[in-house]
Amino acid sequence: MVADLTGKPARDIVDGALQVLENLDHRGARGCEKDTGDGAGILCGIPDKFMRRVASELSVELPPPRQYAVGNVFLDQGQDGTKEGKRIFEQVLGSIPGLRLLLWRRVPVDSECLGKTAKDHEPTIEQVFIAAEGQLKTDLKRFEAALFVLRKRSANLAAQQPGLPFYVCSLSPRVLNYKGMLTCPGLVRYFLDLQEDDFESHVALVHSRFSTNTFPAWRRAHPFRHICHNGEINTLKGNVNFARAREGLMSSELLGAELEQCFPLMEMDQTDSGIFDNFLEVLAISGRSMPEAVAMMMPPAWENAEESMDPKIRDYYKFQAALLEPWDGPALVCFTDGDGVGASLDRNGLRPCRYYVTNEKRMIISSECGVLKLPAESIVEKGRLSPGKMLWADFAKGTLTKDSELKQSFAAPSPWGDWLKNESITMKTLLAAKKPATNITDDLRAPLLRSFGYTQESLELLLLPMGRDGEEALGSMGNDTPLACLSEQNRPVFDFFYQLFAQVTNPPIDPIREAVVMSLGCWVGPETNVLANPSPRHCQRLWLDHPCLLPAEMAALPMTKDLKGWEMRTVDSTFPMAEGAAGMERHLVRVANEAVWAAKNGYQIIVLSDRRSMLFL
Repeated sequence: MVADLTGKPARDIVDGALQVLENLDHRGARGCEKDTGDGAGILCGIPDKFMRRVASELSVELPPPRQYAVGNVFLDQGQDGTKEGKRIFEQVLGSIPGLRLLLWRRVPVDSECLGKTAKDHEPTIEQVFIAAEGQLKTDLKRFEAALFVLRKRSANLAAQQPGLPFYVCSLSPRVLNYKGMLTCPGLVRYFLDLQEDDFESHVALVHSRFSTNTFPAWRRAHPFRHICHNGEINTLKGNVNFARAREGLMSSELLGAELEQCFPLMEMDQTDSGIFDNFLEVLAISGRSMPEAVAMMMPPAWENAEESMDPKIRDYYKFQAALLEPWDGPALVCFTDGDGVGASLDRNGLRPCRYYVTNEKRMIISSECGVLKLPAESIVEKGRLSPGKMLWADFAKGTLTKDSELKQSFAAPSPWGDWLKNESITMKTLLAAKKPATNITDDLRAPLLRSFGYTQESLELLLLPMGRDGEEALGSMGNDTPLACLSEQNRPVFDFFYQLFAQVTNPPIDPIREAVVMSLGCWVGPETNVLANPSPRHCQRLWLDHPCLLPAEMAALPMTKDLKGWEMRTVDSTFPMAEGAAGMERHLVRVANEAVWAAKNGYQIIVLSDRRSMLFL
């Protein structure tokens, strides 16, 4: 990332970013074709001078800055498909008050620099200009919300026509995205706009992709609409499932009834980075600042940081955890909304981030040193982000704010600690109100271990070291055993659910050896609208120090009715073995239906129980 801290657009910002990208060519990837890359791109501020010139050449006069938006759209290669994509877009645009189509412009490209694979999948790239009218002229947030609805509804309509390519790289009055299945040096050669002298910006983010989790594609190239991301989101599937589940509770003053037409908010054919960007955008549109939204999704290691973190900031993060679980994994994320730019590092610090500030108020952020040649005497400040830390440059103020000041500003507005103390409940509170249940008897323990698939090896090699020494047994990284579904032996249920993520440079991490940065603490219980302004209602939940509950703790759960009025429903998850595979499928459907019924009928806690298995031992 290269930026001018004063927010003044300049050509050398764009040139510098393109040079950074070329110098980082070794970080990206390409196939056997030297001119087909996994993806490269640039996200920059709207180059107003350039846009006014190209629009005037097409006999269109643009409104003042921030009263018009520009977007790059990937459409079908064929003429009919291109027309259909534009028709869908214009149809939705015409139904949204306050938006007026100004013009379409074919983005000039040099396709001869593409490798065969990139060229075979090359989209038609059209640039759309949209003007704000009425109230949207003076309300940037509502203008951006209307553009978000336009983009999501158009994509949903296009998805109903199988085989019709349609992807909006960006659509904003503040930023613009050029990207593709390109190599680092190929980006500027392919997009002729980037070669124009009056293509100026105050900020530019660049990135070259290395496909670890998904296959290369034009739409999967970095940057995305707000971020570029070095790393992996290892918790992605859980994050997506929770995000989809929360859509049923979501409402937004800015988006209003249109929000439901934007579901699903996640683009499931995207990479982990693209999906992260999807949810970040939703949080930002709901009213949170860009750095605060990133801090919610990538929190630092707060839970065991009593000595190193301000108590108010710890309360803030514990409250935010009741709204949203971390999007966790080794990650460096650079992000911008056009009015500022920042970077954040994952809580473990498994990706590097270096920054430089010059005497000309220029800032450079990169994963490596030496990405841009600078006179040594011009550098007035340099450093690197520590695990879980963040920085943010505000162009309007011309300031660079470091992590501690940022986090203090997030924590200042509300009495998070009082809300947590008065509204949330803990297992300690429940146990104090309920006598502990009797533990499992010795005569039942061995049959239960057998019935749940525990082998002598798992007891001696895995569980015994954990119980005796308080540490997990050491072993080689990864799991190379045959898939459980292919085994001729009966395998424990949890053998079918190993986590899926890229095994690259990530060391094994567990909450015992890495207690400083990892915790098993979690919130359970009813949630409320994640897009609403923070309130005491958001933390009316049960905090568990760990997700594995002992019999006494399970027996204490019904006390939530006396303390909070919660209702608990137990769903039997066993089935007669004699019914075989068909019976298992039927009972899985039954369990799902009973859980859905309970959720719809006001039960706050649903317990899937295996207790009936003891009746048959």
